[in-house]
Amino acid sequence: MFLARRLPRFYHRLDHLSAIIAAVDATASRTPEQIFAAEKALIQIQIEWEHFVRNLILDSATGKFESRSGPIISKSHPNLLSREAAAHWLIGSYPKRQHEPDWYLPKQAIDASIRLDVSNQPIIAAELGVTPWPIAELRHVRNFIAHKSKRSALAVRKTGIVGASTNLDVLEVALQYGTGGAKRYIEWVNFSKGAAARLVA
Repeated sequence: MFLARRLPRFYHRLDHLSAIIAAVDATASRTPEQIFAAEKALIQIQIEWEHFVRNLILDSATGKFESRSGPIISKSHPNLLSREAAAHWLIGSYPKRQHEPDWYLPKQAIDASIRLDVSNQPIIAAELGVTPWPIAELRHVRNFIAHKSKRSALAVRKTGIVGASTNLDVLEVALQYGTGGAKRYIEWVNFSKGAAARLVA
């Protein structure tokens, strides 16, 4: 099976979530329910990315997938024949950890690919290691929506997408135009799609 077979579903999910946000963006007078739906969609975009990275790396260790460059395997652990087996082995490889890595954090995802010794590890490291990393903005926005606090607000401000003295409205932040000329939520989605396509190429 080709790793790229996961792309259509991933794209479909992101397009669906983008449409929810776009519908709210087009509404002049937003209800609390609409704002909640848009914020929930922003959270889900980040979750979809996290799941994509997790499944990509764990599946790469099973030896059942390939890319245009050929079969993808775990060079050191050929007996990890399922995603579940790979996840179980990975958790056991951490000396002081009893759960999976935070897949949305590039360093932890890259480290997982190194531990599993997957043959596409250089591609994973090259793609997830790029800077700047726009998905980090989305992660901090997601954290603020889920856990509103001074700490999560400060994390959003540190990304530079909102001023230090500006009233923090993360939905408005997502609907503003980013440095690439598109609205930020669209930039986050497009970046996620592009990174995903390169990861499975």
